[in-house]
Amino acid sequence: MLGAALISHTSLAADDMTAIGDIRTGYFTLHRDKRDGNDDVTDEFRLRVRAGAKWQFNEQWYAQGRAAGRYSTKEANTHFTVDWHATSNTGMALGYSTIDQLFVGYNNDQWSLKLGRMQTEFKLDGVAKKSLDRGTSNNTEIAWTDGVYARYQFKSGWQGHVIVEYNDEEGASEVRRSPLDFADSDSRTSLFTSLTNSNKLGPINQRAFDITYLPSALDDDDDNTTSAEDYLAFVGRTSARWPINDKQSFQLGTEIGYAVDTPKETTVKTGSSGDSGGLAYQISFNWLNMLPDHNLAYVHGKAEAGWLLSPDFSSNIVLNEIRYQWKINKKQKLEARIRHREDDEKLTDAVDKREDVDFYLRYTIKL
Repeated sequence: MLGAALISHTSLAADDMTAIGDIRTGYFTLHRDKRDGNDDVTDEFRLRVRAGAKWQFNEQWYAQGRAAGRYSTKEANTHFTVDWHATSNTGMALGYSTIDQLFVGYNNDQWSLKLGRMQTEFKLDGVAKKSLDRGTSNNTEIAWTDGVYARYQFKSGWQGHVIVEYNDEEGASEVRRSPLDFADSDSRTSLFTSLTNSNKLGPINQRAFDITYLPSALDDDDDNTTSAEDYLAFVGRTSARWPINDKQSFQLGTEIGYAVDTPKETTVKTGSSGDSGGLAYQISFNWLNMLPDHNLAYVHGKAEAGWLLSPDFSSNIVLNEIRYQWKINKKQKLEARIRHREDDEKLTDAVDKREDVDFYLRYTIKL
């Protein structure tokens, strides 16, 4: 009897474990006109591999773990490390691998809860999904969120999200751009909240409002004579879709963000007095199913020098991008991008504005 129960339990456990992950590879090239007046061209092939497993204990409880590595033909050395912080302020550097998921989760009809290391993203819907404030591991990056994530489903269709996140004194685990810094002991824990709704309201298919609060994380005092300030930012996003015919449709999306307190212009080198700008925005135009399973998009966006949260828009940047996407099937996708980026304001110690033109052709397959 006991033996039969053990066999049954083992079989159930095996059935409730599933593989998760993906492989993304592609060709990437960048032509850069540098701020010192010189230019540079780089070409490389990149590979990102993420593989792990999900264990479903019962209808509500589960656990998930995953390893991830990113590699390039320009970086011969490889490293495996597990730490509280990433190796750069945008995620893990090329050649590195780590554990990017390790959490316990709970789900029911109203509540969702995760505790541990996880992926979190709040992006504008479209072909080229981008975010002004939160999107771990975009493109071939590897980043993560360490903390607690709770989501509540309201009867009205809105969802409430709360993320309490740990920040290591050596640096963050996801995109936090300089001069954000977590050396101050009061910056260990940060807060993200969001209200989202993806139920259709006429042509509108996305509505969201986010708040990010990073206490004692903005340290732009060169003499270290004053304590770090809090960084508080607000984001709103929405998108709407209209049919063109029985197969094709057009989608328009927009997202805008504003940071209350921003670093001094002297710190980010955009001027000699006052605070830097804290505005950021993007707008996307999407042609969906222009051919069956083929999509096309154009994105324009800007982030002023005081906007320090976006994984897709560097600070002090103006971006224009064209994205093509072919959804081969449910697990495979081919994408091409051509993008132009330029400094919004010329830095005070630069000869010229930096200008980038980059292209990639990448392929993604899910496990």
